[in-house]
Amino acid sequence: MTIEAHRDIPAVRRLTALDTAQTLLRAARGRSYSEDQAFDELLDASMRFHVDIVDLCEALTDLTTTPDTVPAHRRAHTVATELWGALITRRATTVEN
Repeated sequence: MTIEAHRDIPAVRRLTALDTAQTLLRAARGRSYSEDQAFDELLDASMRFHVDIVDLCEALTDLTTTPDTVPAHRRAHTVATELWGALITRRATTVEN
């Protein structure tokens, strides 16, 4: 099976989304923020707002890559924007300057 074919497997999609979201949170929160803390933050938000964690991870990624697109998971996008929109925007602005 090729790498491209593996990306279509749901488990790989979930792991990729989670890994990317953890990386984004760690970058935005600073070096002292661990992978475990990022995971706990994502899991807590998922449970608190009753949103699938993968949808939430993908919504967080969308904030950094395609902020003007119509979200696939509206609820997850709303939660991600409320929780991390300012953090991601502030981080992007800091990196650009």
